[in-house]
Amino acid sequence: MVSLNRAALPAVEELMGQAGRYGITVSESRSGATVLDLGVRAPGGIEAGLKMAEICLGGLGRASLSWFEVAGLRLPAVSVWTDSPALATLGAQMAGWRLELSGKTVLGSGPARALAKKPKRIYRTLGHDEGSDVAILALEADVLPDDDFLSRIAGACGVEPQGLYVLVAPINSPAGLVQVVARAVEACLLKMMNLGLDVLAVRNAVGLSPLPPPHPDPDVCMGRANDSLLYGSTVWLTADLDDDALSGAVGKLPSSSSPSYGKPFLAIYEEAGRDFYAIDPGIFAPAEVVITCLRSGRTYMAGELDEELVLRSFGLRA
Repeated sequence: MVSLNRAALPAVEELMGQAGRYGITVSESRSGATVLDLGVRAPGGIEAGLKMAEICLGGLGRASLSWFEVAGLRLPAVSVWTDSPALATLGAQMAGWRLELSGKTVLGSGPARALAKKPKRIYRTLGHDEGSDVAILALEADVLPDDDFLSRIAGACGVEPQGLYVLVAPINSPAGLVQVVARAVEACLLKMMNLGLDVLAVRNAVGLSPLPPPHPDPDVCMGRANDSLLYGSTVWLTADLDDDALSGAVGKLPSSSSPSYGKPFLAIYEEAGRDFYAIDPGIFAPAEVVITCLRSGRTYMAGELDEELVLRSFGLRA
């Protein structure tokens, strides 16, 4: 069985070996854990964010910069693809580990989750039992973890601190923004699983999301990143499922199936009392979903891009 942490390690080693090129800093804690700063104090960059996205995918996917046309404007975009969609996105990339860091709740993603089994239901569905003496965790945070935090993570993963690598980037950093908008396929697979579809039957996945302009305010960046995913992203899948299952489900997969659809994400967030867990989970989905049935060759499509909302969110429309 593939080890997500071991598969992602070469990309971590590349970041560490070329820290100057990627604009990152690497430090070792007293316990021996390694912290990679991709945007807290270090400048980071787009390339570091693309590498972070690939690490979050457990080394089973690729991320690159592309272009995306929205209402006649050409915007940079993040493209992600994988031939192991369920394991790469749900088993590794999903931000499924709630952690406390410096008095704040932060979300952990990356292959370390598979060792800690956060959350357990994901790994029961995937039938994956991770084995590794290395743990790789990604944090969307604006502070670097201290030694106590790192020791707790190593213990939860069952590895020695020397085998723990933690990548950190805030949402209002270039790397942080890139790795968040690289999650369109993840959002689609999670919604498929919640609808009772067999996510292991998804064979190939490609996602494309526009990359928002940066902004110093983390709330604005968070809103823009989510609007990119909910209103501007497209996911293409192939699946070994029957036509009845796909034709019946495809209309429920895009974000437009949620009653919260149509509002900028920051407005949705405020209405929920700034509590992510109070938001209708159905909104966390791509804008547009395309699925090809491998059994029949038929393709099913649902959803659409809300180009004007994306442009307003990005500050490109009044």
